[in-house]
Amino acid sequence: MSQYARPVAPMRHRLPPIGARVLEVARTAFARRGFHEAHILAHWTEIVGEGLAEFSAPEKLTFSRGTASDNRGARSGAVLSIRVDGPVALEIRHLEPQIIERINAYYGYGAVERLKITQGPLPLKKRPRFRKIRPLAAEERAELAQELEKIDEPGLKEALEKLGERVIGSAGGKKGGRPHL
Repeated sequence: MSQYARPVAPMRHRLPPIGARVLEVARTAFARRGFHEAHILAHWTEIVGEGLAEFSAPEKLTFSRGTASDNRGARSGAVLSIRVDGPVALEIRHLEPQIIERINAYYGYGAVERLKITQGPLPLKKRPRFRKIRPLAAEERAELAQELEKIDEPGLKEALEKLGERVIGSAGGKKGGRPHL
């Protein structure tokens, strides 16, 4: 054994990976809502397309009590509850046969028999982390350069110039105006 080698602790005191615990909890939460497999939630956009997925979200998958599963454990004949925002409900009702066909083609068997549509607001979607920054106008760039000419340190000056471009460029789209902080 080398002088730098440390003795290895027994494996019995190690914690299991957190991913295993999260998956366990998520699986039970999805199962309570009827989603024994979370595929339809994760791939809703791919199943129905971006246009419809933007204004709809699957809520619950309900099987009737007498529904038996096949030899793979797959159950068929479910009712998929979908929350729809605004007048898109009419379009989804009209496209119901095609949507059911897409869902069943995704699963590979007749998982969903019909849709139950509920109109209401959708959960808020995450906003993009990054703002769009517009290029600075010539007068804005000149004003920024004038304010930074007093700084002698080149690294600091460059960093402040980048910061100034981002602050001025993301300030509400107003050209020539100072951002309201």
